[in-house]
Amino acid sequence: MAFGVDTKENIKIDVIKIVNDIFKQAISLGASDVHIESTYEGMVIRYRVDGTLKVMSEGDKMLRDFIISRIKVMATLKTTGLAQPQEGNIKFKQDDIDVDMRISIFPTSTGECVVIRILETDKYFGDFRELGLLDEQVTAIEEIIQRPYGLVLVTGPNGSGKSTTLFTILNRLNKPGKSLVTLEDPVERKIDMVRQTNINPDINLSFASGLRYLLRQDPDIIMVGEIRDKETAQIAVQAAITGHLVLATIHTNNAAGAIVRMINMKVEPFLLSSALKFVTAQRLARVNCSHCKKEYEPPLELLKRIDAPRSIKFYHSIGCETCNHEGIKGRIGVHELIVVTKGIQNLTLLKPSDEQINKIAVDEGMITLRQAALQKVYDGTISIEEAIRLTE
Repeated sequence: MAFGVDTKENIKIDVIKIVNDIFKQAISLGASDVHIESTYEGMVIRYRVDGTLKVMSEGDKMLRDFIISRIKVMATLKTTGLAQPQEGNIKFKQDDIDVDMRISIFPTSTGECVVIRILETDKYFGDFRELGLLDEQVTAIEEIIQRPYGLVLVTGPNGSGKSTTLFTILNRLNKPGKSLVTLEDPVERKIDMVRQTNINPDINLSFASGLRYLLRQDPDIIMVGEIRDKETAQIAVQAAITGHLVLATIHTNNAAGAIVRMINMKVEPFLLSSALKFVTAQRLARVNCSHCKKEYEPPLELLKRIDAPRSIKFYHSIGCETCNHEGIKGRIGVHELIVVTKGIQNLTLLKPSDEQINKIAVDEGMITLRQAALQKVYDGTISIEEAIRLTE
C-alpha cells in the first residue's frame, strides 16, 4: 500500500496521524520492530512480525522526511544539522496502555533509516511454561533460582527471547525481602521495586564498572544484560560465589558453548564450576496458526532426518485471514537446559570442549534443542520444517 498525500500542506496536516497509525498498526499486529527505510525513490515501511519482515507500505521522499522528522520530535532527537546516528525513546499510548518504543536512526547513502523496537510489557513475564519451557525444565529452574547465590546464564542468538526469560526469572524473584538490581543496554522493560540502570560509556559506566559499583549497593540478585568481555565475566563469577544470585545473557550457539566461552574469557575453571548453576540456550519457533492448522504428511526426506515414533501425526498451517495467510500466529521458545551437576563441575575443571560437555549433559538427561523442538512438533504446536530450521 502506498501513502496518498498530494501536497506539502496536506502532509503537514496528516503526518501526525500517519505516524500514529503506523505505531497502532504495528502494535496491533504484534510487530517487534518497524523499519522505515530510505530508498532512491522514497521509502519502504516494513514490520517484523513473528521474526519475519513484511513490506506494509511505501511513500515518496517528501512524506518520508516528514515522518522521520515527526519521529525525531517525539523521541526528542535532533531534527537539524548533518544526518548522524541517534537513539531515543517514545512512550506511545495504545488502548490506555503505555507502550515503550526504542528509536534508532542511522544515515545511509539514500537517506536516514529508522528502526523502532516495540518493547514488551510485563504481561509477558508470567509462567515459565508460557516461554515454551518443558515441565522438567521448569521444575529444575524453579528449584535453582531459589538458591541464595550462583550464576545463571541464558544464551542464544539475537532475537531469541533471552531478555524475556531473564525478566520472567526476575519477576518470580521480585519480593519485598530481596534487593534486585539490573545493568542493561538500554533499560527496556521497567519492573516495580527493581533498580534498573542504563549502561553509559560517556560516564565510564560499562557492564564491568557498573557491576563493580552495584556490589556496594547491597544487592541480593543482579541481572547483567550481557557478558561481553573478560572483566565482566570475572566480576560476575566473583559476585556469584560471594553470596549473590547473578543472572546474565551471553552469546553462544548452545548451552555447552556458554561454559567454553566463559573459560575462554579467562574465568578460572575452578571458580566457574563452583559459581555456575544452570545454562539455558533458546530459540524462538514460529507457531502453527490454530485456525488453519491441519494434519499432513511431511516429505520423506524430512522424516528421515528425525527418529519420530510411527504413531505421530504432523501438522502445518496453510494460511488464513486470522494469520494474514502466513500460516504462522505467534512464536514460542524452544530451550536446551544444562543443570550443572557434579559431573559437569568436574569436567569444567578440565577446560572441556562443547562436545564433551554435551555428551555428559545428554547422558545425565539433558533435553537437546532438537529434542525440545520435536516435542513441539509432536503436540502440533510447530511444523517439522520449523523444528529442523531452528536446530540444524
